[in-house]
Amino acid sequence: MVREASVLAMGRVKPTATDGVVALLTQALEDPDESVRQAAVVAIGEIEPGSRLLEPVVGLLRSSDVTIRRAAVRALLQVDSSQSVPALVAAGHDSDAEVRQGIVAAVGEWGGSAVSPWLRERLVEDPSPGVRAEAAYRLGMLSDPEARAALNTTIAKDPDSGVRRWAKRGT
Repeated sequence: MVREASVLAMGRVKPTATDGVVALLTQALEDPDESVRQAAVVAIGEIEPGSRLLEPVVGLLRSSDVTIRRAAVRALLQVDSSQSVPALVAAGHDSDAEVRQGIVAAVGEWGGSAVSPWLRERLVEDPSPGVRAEAAYRLGMLSDPEARAALNTTIAKDPDSGVRRWAKRGT
């Protein structure tokens, strides 16, 4: 409880995002307690570190612990991760569907139209309906013709009704 409260307080105080502050919050993302990791996600969103300072958080996407990877991707969704898109794409084949879905969300949020081919690939190839639905949602926010074509194909062919629904909303 004390660690969680300390991390939440750090976010509320909104100190200047420095290497030291981000290092402390990155350590909190690795805490064995879920409530501390979640507090670190919130605090990172509150202090909004610049892209250079996010490198330690991005590095956690390579952790062997899935709960740490999940916390890291949630944190990256809270702040401008546009400079981290290449690293996110590289981590996009994670063994955990929740991590992959978070990566698709972050890439779609911060990558712009340049990531449309990668999102289309996730839409077609990912085994998880949640990841495919996220890709459909993110592609629906783009206006390129290839995204529309991929969504139309998904409407006709995806076996999951939720994925088809998100694809239809995006067209």
